[in-house]
Amino acid sequence: MVQAAGASLGSYDHVDAVAVDLPPGTNAEGFARLLMSNRPRWTGRLMAVRDRLVAPFGLRVQERAPAQDTRIEPGGGKGPFRVLEVREDEILCGDDDKHLDFRASFAVRPRADGPGLEGVCTTVVRFNRPVGRLYFRLIEPFHHLIVASMIARAAS
Repeated sequence: MVQAAGASLGSYDHVDAVAVDLPPGTNAEGFARLLMSNRPRWTGRLMAVRDRLVAPFGLRVQERAPAQDTRIEPGGGKGPFRVLEVREDEILCGDDDKHLDFRASFAVRPRADGPGLEGVCTTVVRFNRPVGRLYFRLIEPFHHLIVASMIARAAS
């Protein structure tokens, strides 16, 4: 995973990655746009509940924007995915908050086991204090469910 200047977390407490086969000619922007713009409807409802629960604690809540408003350029993005760096083979997103910092990479690369391309979605998280660890442990099952659902939709 490429780290943009100032985007590196330095250290991390959690990392996961999921890969999916992609059609020929897909670049990182297309892969990132597919994942960010094609989330299942229930994830938006889940994020709205999350925002209502964490707002009283001063944690950042997410802006809601239509899929067509997703900007894949530094400073753009959608929901929690603030775009930090754009390359042909990778879009690096992330955000820093009081409780934790995260980076999400949407990379496209040749398949290691034969012809074709694969898209790899990698998440890296660093906890800033004990509440960050607690928060992530509470949402971790939802994180995995959302990522798996987004990847499954990208595969179809």
